[in-house]
Amino acid sequence: MATPQINSNLCTPTKHSPKDSISMVRVIARVRPFLPHDGSNECIPCISSSLESPGSEVTVHLKDPYSSRNENYKLDSFYGLQDKNVMEIFEKEVMPLIPAVVNGSNATVFAYGATGSGKTFVMQGNNEVTGLMPMSISTILSMCEKIGGKSVEISYYEIYMDRCYDLLEVKAKEIAVLDDKDGQPHLIGLSKIPVHSVLDFQEAFSCCLQRRKVAHTGLNDVSSRSHGILVISVSNGPVIGKLNLIDLAGNEDNKRSGNEGARLQESTKINQSLFALSQVIHALNNNNTRIPYRDSKLTRILQDSLGGTSHAVMVACLNPGEYEQSVRTVSLAARSRRISNFVHSASKHNSTPKIQVDMEARLRTWLESKGKTKKQDPSTPRSINKHNSFKRSGARMATHTEQREQKVETETTPMCMRKILYPINVNANADVNIHPKQHSLAEDDNDTPLNRFKTMSCDLKSTLAQEYINFLNTAEKVELQQLKGIGEKMAGYIVELRDASPLKSLNDLEKIGLSSKQVDKMFGRTAKGLFE
Repeated sequence: MATPQINSNLCTPTKHSPKDSISMVRVIARVRPFLPHDGSNECIPCISSSLESPGSEVTVHLKDPYSSRNENYKLDSFYGLQDKNVMEIFEKEVMPLIPAVVNGSNATVFAYGATGSGKTFVMQGNNEVTGLMPMSISTILSMCEKIGGKSVEISYYEIYMDRCYDLLEVKAKEIAVLDDKDGQPHLIGLSKIPVHSVLDFQEAFSCCLQRRKVAHTGLNDVSSRSHGILVISVSNGPVIGKLNLIDLAGNEDNKRSGNEGARLQESTKINQSLFALSQVIHALNNNNTRIPYRDSKLTRILQDSLGGTSHAVMVACLNPGEYEQSVRTVSLAARSRRISNFVHSASKHNSTPKIQVDMEARLRTWLESKGKTKKQDPSTPRSINKHNSFKRSGARMATHTEQREQKVETETTPMCMRKILYPINVNANADVNIHPKQHSLAEDDNDTPLNRFKTMSCDLKSTLAQEYINFLNTAEKVELQQLKGIGEKMAGYIVELRDASPLKSLNDLEKIGLSSKQVDKMFGRTAKGLFE
């Protein structure tokens, strides 16, 4: 099996643009056949459907065989009581999404339903029936081979007890879900492997399935105890498209399943995550200002598929003999149909342009607004901060000596040079000497000891920030952990980030999922620790 690589970009920004197309979540129902443990094979299903006209929505009818209760819901399509309908579902529902994925868009297909309703069978298949996951990778590989110039990679992970674990690793490794500055989740450190044939996929996939958590319960001999997510990535240079195929664990009635101990804890976490999913769908339908994506790992992962930027298909899996469970499943599925996604035509790595900010101009404007400095003559050249990158050999001591000499000269001579803070330039290796226009202390009423102290404080902060960046780019992982605010996981993320591209500013730390506030706090703790 190919060696897993680290995938640090598994999220698409959800900022909408006028070119985005609106895609409604497509919802279909699939009723599994009666199984031997259900009882008589001649049982009458409690679920049926009716179609008013070809191509229109389907009405799903649910009738309680033991009472006169019945419910009706509108869905996009209905597939009932046949194992072979998995192939039909793929051809009609999943196959239309694949060309968009190959061309750079995102899509998600997820199976939802109660335990024992056939979700894992639909997604994975068995020895006799091929599931949606194997059929999808086979079709994508075939299409990429015809087009040429594209590479295919897969990742597979599970959400168990509300924690994410990488199943491509021999020893399941927990992976962090961190939000970037736009509030979008990223799976930091998730492995990915290249796939060149169906055989490559089957080899890796079978290993992952053996590591996924399953157990026996009172309702299912092999019950999934986690949500399983397969990510198929298709890339062509900077353009990347992803197909997420999600096998959700089923909602469980603990009284019927007889769960105790560890099984009960697992069931509780599963039910909590599925409840969070229903709350997200409810909030989206009611246009709430706050969508509770962060209430569980599952809803954070599905954020791009429910109100995000992916084409989405929901397969509502139903047990033909369970009226109450089927009503709950179809009710939530019907509400999901009203959710709109804003789909990008393509997504690129680091495609969001970085806005260049003139920090000196912003600082000067702020000082002028506070009356702390005079407006600068446009003809006056500006000095450049001499504090660039330091070397660990005695350059730091020499520079500090130079600072002290400049301070003495400023305080004892009638002529002084006001230093203005410039943005840090990590690529500069030499000082630039520009002689600014000089002002006398008598002419500049605001050139007070307090203002000079504040200016020197800005210089000191710039110097510390530059030294901090240099340290992050060169230190070993063990050394990084010695800084306050950096643990073992964070140190690993920083090493992965700098290996791809050296850090140029503190803002680069946002690429590992930190917000600007978190970056400032982490730097501040380190700077504070230097004076303790």
